[in-house]
Amino acid sequence: MENFPVAKIAPIKGSLTGRDGDASIEIFLDPFELSADGYSEQVDTSIRLDTINIPINPESLEGKEYLFPVNPTPGFIDGSIYFFATHNPVDVKRITFGIIENNALPVELECSWQLEFERTGFRNYESTVKTKIEL
Repeated sequence: MENFPVAKIAPIKGSLTGRDGDASIEIFLDPFELSADGYSEQVDTSIRLDTINIPINPESLEGKEYLFPVNPTPGFIDGSIYFFATHNPVDVKRITFGIIENNALPVELECSWQLEFERTGFRNYESTVKTKIEL
């Protein structure tokens, strides 16, 4: 098993949709090439996070931090990233929102990438993803 090339994960922007208590955040990534175990593919994907128990109004999120349990504990965020023909689980343990500026809400996600779950050839790892949700 290999370490995932974390440097290839380059967030471009995010979006926030849904309703209060059942929000979704999508983090769009710069396309990248990914190789493991002799297989390679061009990846054009995003990190998709659903069933998030937060308000949907961006002004209500400013300066707030939310903590979440990991799957399968109730209240977890249903998160994944798609590559190698499968949705690979991404557990989000913390979301921190900044202050709205230039019509964008900064967001920081503390993630645990469960890449061994779907046998991608990569080890699980932890990372913090930072981007801005366009309003």
